[in-house]
Amino acid sequence: MTEKELRKLSRADLLEMLLEQSQELQSLRDRLNTVEAALQQKEIKINTAGSIAQAALQLNGVFESAQAACQQYTDNIRLLSARQEEICRQIELESQQKAAQKLAQTEKASAALEAETKIRCAEMVRKAKAESQACWDALSGRLEAFYREHSGLKELLSVSLQGNKQTK
Repeated sequence: MTEKELRKLSRADLLEMLLEQSQELQSLRDRLNTVEAALQQKEIKINTAGSIAQAALQLNGVFESAQAACQQYTDNIRLLSARQEEICRQIELESQQKAAQKLAQTEKASAALEAETKIRCAEMVRKAKAESQACWDALSGRLEAFYREHSGLKELLSVSLQGNKQTK
């Protein structure tokens, strides 16, 4: 801006410009302080390091961070592995207990079923014997009745049997 243009501006505009300039100046000063502090930190680290390569490594801390991260990772893997093994042992133990319970239940059910089957078989044998005896009794009764009704046949059979014995 020229001097002529500045004279035309009102007092409020000039104050506003002055305020903006002072804020910008303060911002630039803060930035400069930050950059100078960072530069000083880097210079201190470079001076303490024997060479530029060492300074770069110290600034970045690459190897130290990588080593720490690697150690933490392996520790976590070992811890997780141990936890997983414990969980597997617990699951295996629970499975064995459940299997033993199921086996005991199955054996108990099998014994009960076997006893029930033996009782039913004994009952079936008893009924079969009773039925066969009843059939036998009925048949014997019919044969006796037939034999009594046909007494002449008895005499004929006895004569026939005696005749057969004599001819032989």
